[in-house]
Amino acid sequence: MRVELIYSPGCSTYKKALDVLETVIAEERLPIAIEMQQVSDGLAPVIRVNGTDLGAPSHDFDGDHCSLSKSSKLVGIGIPCLDQLRSLLSQKWSELTAPAV
Repeated sequence: MRVELIYSPGCSTYKKALDVLETVIAEERLPIAIEMQQVSDGLAPVIRVNGTDLGAPSHDFDGDHCSLSKSSKLVGIGIPCLDQLRSLLSQKWSELTAPAV
């Protein structure tokens, strides 16, 4: 599974996104490396899994789950929170490692 963090060097939000990604990967014990992709266009950080941006409108998150949960770590606009990342990465990993039927 390919996990990328696309970031601009001057943006401080990417450090929080990286921290949340590393936390989820460690807690879920997933053997996944984070690829850092630096861009110079000043965009907010983007987390991409297997070529798909997480936090994009195509993902159906549980409404305001992160804003309602006091335990969630909010990262930034367009970046899933810790709970969302945990769910998404676990789901993607399960899909990749599920035995063929």
